[in-house]
Amino acid sequence: MNLGDLTAQQIRAMNYNELISVVRETNRPPGGVKTISHLAVGAHLDKDSHVLEIGTSTGITAIELARLVGCRVTAIDINERSIAEARRRAESLGVDHLITFEVNDATATGYPDDTFDLVFCGNVTSLIPDRAKALAEYSRVVKPGGFIAAIPMYYVKQPSEQLLADVTAAIQVTVEPLEESYWLDFFLGDGRIPFSREQYTFDWISDEVVESFIQDILARPHLDELSAEAREVLAEQYAVYMRLFRDNLAQMGYTELLVRCEADELGEPELFDSSPVLPRP
Repeated sequence: MNLGDLTAQQIRAMNYNELISVVRETNRPPGGVKTISHLAVGAHLDKDSHVLEIGTSTGITAIELARLVGCRVTAIDINERSIAEARRRAESLGVDHLITFEVNDATATGYPDDTFDLVFCGNVTSLIPDRAKALAEYSRVVKPGGFIAAIPMYYVKQPSEQLLADVTAAIQVTVEPLEESYWLDFFLGDGRIPFSREQYTFDWISDEVVESFIQDILARPHLDELSAEAREVLAEQYAVYMRLFRDNLAQMGYTELLVRCEADELGEPELFDSSPVLPRP
C-alpha cells in the first residue's frame, strides 16, 4: 500500500511497531550501534560469518553488522512495510549484497539446523508470544559453538500499573515488570552457557530533546504523501508514543548478553569470575 492510500483510521489503529515503518524511524536495539559493535566483537564475527537477525524492523542491526564486519546477514521480520524500508536503506548504503531481508516467523524460520554463527535477537524475544518456542528455534539454527546475542530490557524501578497498561496498548504485547534474573534464567541452560554479560541503565531524556526528535522525524519529505487528516493523526500518535517510551525507559535497564550454544566440555563452571573496573565506552 502506498502512503497516500493510508487513512487516518488505519494510522490510528497502528501499534508502535507498525507506525515506525510509516515514519521510517531507525528502530535501534537497546544501546544502539555501540551495542551492535560490542556483540559483534564478542561473538568473534568476521567476513565469513553468517548472522540471523530476529525482528530486523527497519534494518539498522543488519546494516551495521554488514558495514562493520562485512559478514552475511539474513534478517527477518513479520512486518512487510518494515522489510521494504530495510531493503531501501541497505541499498542506499551499498550493503544490500550482504543482506537477505525476509518476511518470516521467528518461531518457525524454516532454515536448516546449524546454519548461523550468531542469532541476534536483541530485545525482540520479549515481544514474541511464545518465547520458549522462539528460543528453541534460535538454538536449533545456530551452529555448535555459535552464539545467541540478546539485549533483554527489564525494570530497575517499579513501574506504575498505568504505565504498564499504556505501554502494553502501544506495542500490543502484555508488558510485565520483569527483572534481569528472569531473562538470565530464560536464556541459559539446555546447552546454552553464559559467555559475556554487561548491564546498563537508560538515561533520562529531557522534554526539549524528545520534542526536537519528534519534529525531525515528522518533517521527513516522504510523509507529504499522506492526506492532511492522516498526517495530523500520525503526528499526534507518534508524539504520544515517543513521550510514553521516554517515561517507560527511564524506569528500565538492559543487558548485553552473549550466550554460547554448546555444552561446556571443559567440565565444571568457572569459579573465579571478574567484572570491568570502568564501563565500556
